[in-house]
Amino acid sequence: MTASASASTKGGKLTLIISIVGFTAALVILLMTAGLGNATQSPEARLPVAVSTGTISIQSGFETPVNVFGLIESPKATTLSFDVAGQVTDLLVEEGDMVRKGDKLAYQDVKRLSARQQELQASLERANADLALAKVNNERTISLVEKKLESAQRLDEAKASLNVAKAQVSEIKAALNSLGVEIEKTTLIAPFEGVVNRRFFDEGSVVSAGSPVFGITSIDNYQARFAVPADVVEQFDINEPVLVKVGDINVAGTITQRLPVRNVQTRTIDILVTLNSNERVRPGDMAILSGFRSHTETGAWLPVNALSNGLRGLWRVFVLTNQQNAQLEARVVEVVYTDGNKAFVRGALKDGEMYVSEGTHKLAPGQMVSVPSQHQAGAR
Repeated sequence: MTASASASTKGGKLTLIISIVGFTAALVILLMTAGLGNATQSPEARLPVAVSTGTISIQSGFETPVNVFGLIESPKATTLSFDVAGQVTDLLVEEGDMVRKGDKLAYQDVKRLSARQQELQASLERANADLALAKVNNERTISLVEKKLESAQRLDEAKASLNVAKAQVSEIKAALNSLGVEIEKTTLIAPFEGVVNRRFFDEGSVVSAGSPVFGITSIDNYQARFAVPADVVEQFDINEPVLVKVGDINVAGTITQRLPVRNVQTRTIDILVTLNSNERVRPGDMAILSGFRSHTETGAWLPVNALSNGLRGLWRVFVLTNQQNAQLEARVVEVVYTDGNKAFVRGALKDGEMYVSEGTHKLAPGQMVSVPSQHQAGAR
């Protein structure tokens, strides 16, 4: 029984070994078959993938949009103040009121000036009386001298007294005129037609000379002031119509000034655009003026979808060797500018070559592709 059991165990092991060897051989054959199948299926043997294409157009330069920011301002804006110190007695307008040129806006107390005017008026009356007396004395002296009853020296003294009296009258009249100007200055007058945008004092306030009382903004067409970079300022000519974006609206205007002085800090040049309308626009609003900047790089515009990641931070474009059943070639390019939808690139591209315009992430160099007839018809 022992010999029989030993023979049975050896037979089982042999069967297991044969089974393992057979399974291993089958597995190796299966793997070799799969490998040979993949090896024989080269990129050229695969079915061509249909792709969308475009035609490369090389150009010697391109333009990019430039937005220049500025502020809306009034052509006339000022703060009004009294020329002399005094108490404000009346304020005739409020913030937001419309005023016309010459309108009276405020008054100062003139009691002290009026009293001084009365004093000068009394002094003038006395000076006129002295002048009248001097004239009579002069005429009488002339008559006496002609009759040889008075000396020539007396006549000279009479003439001198008359001249002094005349000078005193003139001096007092000048002082009255000066005082009249000061009294006029106690009334605040609107210098131009506009809107009151600020009131700094109330009635009863004592203000010093030059202290602002009202702020006034002209209602003439507003202006937009832009600080334009020097390399794009030449495209904005005087009297050229432009569109200025203020908030969500576009306002038509005309370039009225291009200042000849460059800003020392920003190296920009100011231009003024006079708006055609003040509707929905206020001084202090931000405005945008659109222009362009020229670049001299040579390259081509491509859609962003035509680009795929390349090596060392560069990009690549797939180019077709011919228009149908073509093999893809990867060309390395550098993106010079992009607006999010299109990119201006330079690199190993030729004018007139056909490129894949989208779906590049699914493609590989050397892959066979085809161009459907509708894409061929739409190729530029």
